[in-house]
Amino acid sequence: MSMAEKPQLMLTWPRRSICARWAGERSLRAMGAVLEPMGILKTLHHSRLATKWGSMLAEAYIRLVFRTSKLLRDPPDINAKLFSQHPQIFAMWHGQFMMLPMIKPETEADIAIIVSRHGDAEMLASILQRFGMRVVRGAGDAGRQPRNRGGSYALRGALHALRSGATFAMTADVPPGPARKAGPGIALLAKLSGRPIVPCAMATSRSIAVNSWSAFTFNLPFSKLAIVVGDPIDVAQEADPIELETARLAVEQGLDAVTARAYGLAGGRDPLPRRA
Repeated sequence: MSMAEKPQLMLTWPRRSICARWAGERSLRAMGAVLEPMGILKTLHHSRLATKWGSMLAEAYIRLVFRTSKLLRDPPDINAKLFSQHPQIFAMWHGQFMMLPMIKPETEADIAIIVSRHGDAEMLASILQRFGMRVVRGAGDAGRQPRNRGGSYALRGALHALRSGATFAMTADVPPGPARKAGPGIALLAKLSGRPIVPCAMATSRSIAVNSWSAFTFNLPFSKLAIVVGDPIDVAQEADPIELETARLAVEQGLDAVTARAYGLAGGRDPLPRRA
Protein backbone atom coordinates (compact mmCIF):
# COMPACT_ATOMS: atom_id res chain seq x y z
CA MET A 1 0.00 0.00 0.00
CA SER A 2 1.40 3.37 -1.03
CA MET A 3 1.66 6.26 1.40
CA ALA A 4 -0.95 8.19 -0.60
CA GLU A 5 -3.56 5.53 -0.10
CA LYS A 6 -5.88 5.56 2.89
CA PRO A 7 -5.73 2.48 5.09
CA GLN A 8 -8.42 -0.13 4.50
CA LEU A 9 -10.38 -1.06 7.61
CA MET A 10 -11.51 -4.67 7.61
CA LEU A 11 -14.30 -6.23 9.66
CA THR A 12 -14.11 -9.93 10.52
CA TRP A 13 -16.91 -11.96 12.04
CA PRO A 14 -17.29 -15.54 13.35
CA ARG A 15 -18.51 -17.92 10.66
CA ARG A 16 -22.20 -18.85 10.60
CA SER A 17 -23.07 -15.92 12.87
CA ILE A 18 -25.83 -13.43 12.16
CA CYS A 19 -23.17 -10.74 12.00
CA ALA A 20 -21.42 -12.59 9.20
CA ARG A 21 -24.63 -12.74 7.18
CA TRP A 22 -25.19 -9.03 7.78
CA ALA A 23 -21.64 -8.05 6.87
CA GLY A 24 -21.91 -9.56 3.39
CA GLU A 25 -18.63 -9.02 1.63
CA ARG A 26 -17.13 -7.57 4.84
CA SER A 27 -15.16 -4.98 2.93
CA LEU A 28 -14.77 -1.35 3.98
CA ARG A 29 -13.76 1.52 1.75
CA ALA A 30 -11.73 4.18 3.59
CA MET A 31 -14.06 4.69 6.57
CA GLY A 32 -17.10 3.60 4.50
CA ALA A 33 -18.36 0.01 4.47
CA VAL A 34 -20.65 -1.95 2.18
CA LEU A 35 -22.95 -4.22 4.19
CA GLU A 36 -25.66 -6.65 3.15
CA PRO A 37 -28.90 -6.30 5.20
CA MET A 38 -30.04 -9.22 7.33
CA GLY A 39 -33.17 -10.98 6.18
CA ILE A 40 -34.04 -11.45 9.84
CA LEU A 41 -34.72 -7.71 10.13
CA LYS A 42 -37.95 -8.08 8.17
CA THR A 43 -39.25 -10.48 10.75
CA LEU A 44 -38.15 -8.28 13.64
CA HIS A 45 -39.87 -5.24 12.12
CA HIS A 46 -43.24 -6.94 12.59
CA SER A 47 -42.67 -7.47 16.32
CA ARG A 48 -44.07 -4.69 18.51
CA LEU A 49 -41.50 -5.41 21.20
CA ALA A 50 -38.67 -5.31 18.68
CA THR A 51 -40.04 -2.06 17.26
CA LYS A 52 -40.21 -0.49 20.71
CA TRP A 53 -36.72 -1.48 21.82
CA GLY A 54 -35.21 -1.06 18.38
CA SER A 55 -36.50 2.49 18.08
CA MET A 56 -35.21 3.30 21.57
CA LEU A 57 -31.74 2.06 20.67
CA ALA A 58 -31.80 3.90 17.36
CA GLU A 59 -32.80 7.14 19.07
CA ALA A 60 -29.99 6.75 21.57
CA TYR A 61 -27.50 6.01 18.79
CA ILE A 62 -28.50 9.03 16.68
CA ARG A 63 -28.16 11.28 19.72
CA LEU A 64 -24.77 9.70 20.48
CA VAL A 65 -23.50 10.47 16.98
CA PHE A 66 -24.73 14.06 17.25
CA ARG A 67 -23.31 14.71 20.72
CA THR A 68 -19.90 13.16 20.08
CA SER A 69 -19.34 14.80 16.69
CA LYS A 70 -17.90 18.18 15.84
CA LEU A 71 -20.73 20.15 14.27
CA LEU A 72 -20.09 22.16 11.10
CA ARG A 73 -22.90 24.30 9.66
CA ASP A 74 -23.32 25.99 6.29
CA PRO A 75 -24.63 28.60 6.66
CA PRO A 76 -23.55 29.14 10.29
CA ASP A 77 -27.09 30.05 11.36
CA ILE A 78 -28.87 26.97 10.04
CA ASN A 79 -32.13 27.58 11.89
CA ALA A 80 -32.55 31.08 10.48
CA LYS A 81 -32.19 29.90 6.89
CA LEU A 82 -33.87 26.55 7.19
CA PHE A 83 -37.01 27.78 8.89
CA SER A 84 -37.28 31.22 7.34
CA GLN A 85 -39.50 29.47 4.76
CA HIS A 86 -41.52 27.50 7.32
CA PRO A 87 -43.71 25.69 6.43
CA GLN A 88 -41.66 24.29 3.60
CA ILE A 89 -40.81 21.06 1.81
CA PHE A 90 -37.60 19.78 3.32
CA ALA A 91 -35.73 17.67 0.73
CA MET A 92 -32.84 15.24 1.11
CA TRP A 93 -31.40 12.21 -0.66
CA HIS A 94 -32.55 8.84 0.66
CA GLY A 95 -29.04 7.61 1.40
CA GLN A 96 -28.23 10.47 3.77
CA PHE A 97 -31.30 10.81 5.99
CA MET A 98 -30.12 8.99 9.14
CA MET A 99 -29.34 12.19 11.04
CA LEU A 100 -32.49 13.96 9.84
CA PRO A 101 -34.14 14.00 13.31
CA MET A 102 -31.32 16.22 14.62
CA ILE A 103 -32.11 18.96 12.09
CA LYS A 104 -35.20 19.90 14.09
CA PRO A 105 -34.70 23.43 15.48
CA GLU A 106 -34.37 24.26 19.15
CA THR A 107 -37.47 26.42 18.86
CA GLU A 108 -40.83 24.71 18.51
CA ALA A 109 -41.67 23.83 14.90
CA ASP A 110 -44.09 21.22 13.61
CA ILE A 111 -42.34 18.78 11.25
CA ALA A 112 -44.04 15.95 9.38
CA ILE A 113 -42.28 13.26 7.37
CA ILE A 114 -43.41 10.64 4.90
CA VAL A 115 -42.91 6.96 5.76
CA SER A 116 -43.99 3.96 3.70
CA ARG A 117 -47.23 2.19 4.62
CA HIS A 118 -45.40 -1.15 4.41
CA GLY A 119 -45.10 -3.04 7.70
CA ASP A 120 -41.30 -2.99 7.49
CA ALA A 121 -41.41 0.80 7.95
CA GLU A 122 -42.90 0.60 11.46
CA MET A 123 -39.46 0.80 13.03
CA LEU A 124 -38.59 3.96 11.11
CA ALA A 125 -41.92 5.56 11.97
CA SER A 126 -41.38 4.79 15.65
CA ILE A 127 -37.87 6.29 15.59
CA LEU A 128 -39.05 9.53 14.00
CA GLN A 129 -41.92 9.87 16.44
CA ARG A 130 -39.44 9.65 19.31
CA PHE A 131 -37.93 12.88 17.99
CA GLY A 132 -41.30 14.61 17.98
CA MET A 133 -41.94 14.31 14.25
CA ARG A 134 -45.37 13.71 12.81
CA VAL A 135 -45.50 10.68 10.49
CA VAL A 136 -47.50 10.61 7.25
CA ARG A 137 -47.92 7.12 5.85
CA GLY A 138 -47.87 6.39 2.14
CA ALA A 139 -45.71 5.50 -0.83
CA GLY A 140 -42.44 7.36 -1.22
CA ASP A 141 -43.14 9.36 -4.37
CA ALA A 142 -46.60 10.86 -4.28
CA GLY A 143 -46.39 11.92 -7.91
CA ARG A 144 -44.86 8.88 -9.59
CA GLN A 145 -47.98 6.76 -10.10
CA PRO A 146 -51.28 8.65 -9.86
CA ARG A 147 -53.24 5.40 -9.56
CA ASN A 148 -51.15 4.17 -6.67
CA ARG A 149 -53.28 4.39 -3.53
CA GLY A 150 -50.28 4.75 -1.25
CA GLY A 151 -48.94 7.63 -3.33
CA SER A 152 -52.31 9.40 -3.44
CA TYR A 153 -52.72 8.98 0.31
CA ALA A 154 -49.24 10.36 0.89
CA LEU A 155 -49.88 13.36 -1.35
CA ARG A 156 -53.07 14.21 0.52
CA GLY A 157 -51.29 13.77 3.84
CA ALA A 158 -48.41 15.99 2.75
CA LEU A 159 -50.75 18.74 1.55
CA HIS A 160 -52.71 18.58 4.78
CA ALA A 161 -49.50 18.83 6.84
CA LEU A 162 -48.24 21.85 4.89
CA ARG A 163 -51.59 23.62 4.99
CA SER A 164 -51.79 23.05 8.74
CA GLY A 165 -48.43 24.83 9.17
CA ALA A 166 -45.99 21.90 9.32
CA THR A 167 -42.75 21.66 7.41
CA PHE A 168 -42.88 18.46 5.40
CA ALA A 169 -39.72 16.34 5.04
CA MET A 170 -39.27 13.81 2.26
CA THR A 171 -36.58 12.12 0.22
CA ALA A 172 -36.47 13.32 -3.37
CA ASP A 173 -35.32 9.94 -4.71
CA VAL A 174 -37.47 6.91 -4.03
CA PRO A 175 -37.09 3.13 -4.17
CA PRO A 176 -36.25 1.23 -6.24
CA GLY A 177 -34.19 4.09 -7.61
CA PRO A 178 -32.16 5.21 -9.39
CA ALA A 179 -30.46 6.90 -6.47
CA ARG A 180 -30.13 10.67 -6.47
CA LYS A 181 -32.64 11.13 -9.27
CA ALA A 182 -35.52 13.26 -8.01
CA GLY A 183 -38.98 11.88 -8.68
CA PRO A 184 -41.77 14.14 -9.95
CA GLY A 185 -43.67 13.98 -6.67
CA ILE A 186 -41.69 16.61 -4.82
CA ALA A 187 -42.15 19.23 -7.57
CA LEU A 188 -45.85 18.38 -7.81
CA LEU A 189 -46.23 18.81 -4.05
CA ALA A 190 -44.56 22.24 -4.22
CA LYS A 191 -46.91 23.28 -7.03
CA LEU A 192 -50.06 22.15 -5.24
CA SER A 193 -49.07 23.53 -1.84
CA GLY A 194 -47.41 26.76 -2.96
CA ARG A 195 -44.57 26.08 -0.53
CA PRO A 196 -40.84 26.13 -1.46
CA ILE A 197 -38.50 23.14 -1.57
CA VAL A 198 -35.39 23.52 0.58
CA PRO A 199 -32.53 21.08 -0.16
CA CYS A 200 -30.47 19.88 2.78
CA ALA A 201 -27.68 17.36 3.39
CA MET A 202 -25.95 15.92 6.44
CA ALA A 203 -22.67 13.99 6.25
CA THR A 204 -20.04 12.71 8.66
CA SER A 205 -16.33 12.11 8.29
CA ARG A 206 -16.83 8.50 9.39
CA SER A 207 -19.65 6.34 8.02
CA ILE A 208 -20.74 2.92 6.84
CA ALA A 209 -22.65 2.69 3.55
CA VAL A 210 -25.08 -0.19 3.08
CA ASN A 211 -25.07 -2.10 -0.20
CA SER A 212 -28.55 -0.92 -1.18
CA TRP A 213 -30.10 1.03 -4.05
CA SER A 214 -29.40 4.37 -2.31
CA ALA A 215 -26.14 3.37 -0.57
CA PHE A 216 -27.83 4.26 2.73
CA THR A 217 -25.25 5.70 5.09
CA PHE A 218 -24.87 4.91 8.79
CA ASN A 219 -23.10 7.85 10.39
CA LEU A 220 -20.56 6.97 13.07
CA PRO A 221 -19.84 8.66 16.42
CA PHE A 222 -16.78 10.84 17.09
CA SER A 223 -16.91 12.33 13.61
CA LYS A 224 -17.13 15.70 11.97
CA LEU A 225 -20.82 16.25 11.22
CA ALA A 226 -21.67 18.75 8.49
CA ILE A 227 -25.15 20.18 7.96
CA VAL A 228 -25.69 22.16 4.75
CA VAL A 229 -28.89 23.96 3.71
CA GLY A 230 -29.35 25.22 0.16
CA ASP A 231 -31.45 27.98 -1.35
CA PRO A 232 -35.22 27.49 -1.61
CA ILE A 233 -36.72 26.33 -4.91
CA ASP A 234 -40.14 27.76 -5.79
CA VAL A 235 -42.64 26.12 -8.12
CA ALA A 236 -45.44 28.22 -9.54
CA GLN A 237 -48.95 26.92 -8.84
CA GLU A 238 -49.76 27.34 -12.54
CA ALA A 239 -46.62 25.43 -13.61
CA ASP A 240 -47.09 23.27 -16.72
CA PRO A 241 -45.39 19.88 -17.27
CA ILE A 242 -42.29 21.49 -18.77
CA GLU A 243 -41.92 23.84 -15.80
CA LEU A 244 -42.45 20.94 -13.39
CA GLU A 245 -39.61 19.05 -15.06
CA THR A 246 -37.42 22.15 -14.81
CA ALA A 247 -38.23 22.32 -11.08
CA ARG A 248 -37.48 18.60 -10.65
CA LEU A 249 -34.06 19.09 -12.23
CA ALA A 250 -33.45 22.12 -10.01
CA VAL A 251 -34.15 19.94 -6.95
CA GLU A 252 -31.65 17.35 -8.22
CA GLN A 253 -28.99 19.97 -8.81
CA GLY A 254 -29.63 21.64 -5.45
CA LEU A 255 -29.38 18.35 -3.57
CA ASP A 256 -26.24 17.32 -5.44
CA ALA A 257 -24.66 20.66 -4.51
CA VAL A 258 -25.48 20.54 -0.79
CA THR A 259 -24.48 16.87 -0.56
CA ALA A 260 -21.09 17.54 -2.16
CA ARG A 261 -20.63 20.52 0.15
CA ALA A 262 -21.54 18.48 3.26
CA TYR A 263 -19.07 15.71 2.44
CA GLY A 264 -16.44 18.31 1.64
CA LEU A 265 -16.88 20.07 4.98
CA ALA A 266 -16.92 16.83 6.96
CA GLY A 267 -14.00 15.32 5.08
CA GLY A 268 -16.00 12.15 4.48
CA ARG A 269 -16.21 9.87 1.49
CA ASP A 270 -19.42 10.05 -0.54
CA PRO A 271 -20.47 6.50 -1.56
CA LEU A 272 -22.21 7.95 -4.62
CA PRO A 273 -20.00 10.83 -5.85
CA ARG A 274 -21.63 13.76 -7.55
CA ARG A 275 -22.45 13.33 -11.20
CA ALA A 276 -20.30 15.23 -13.70
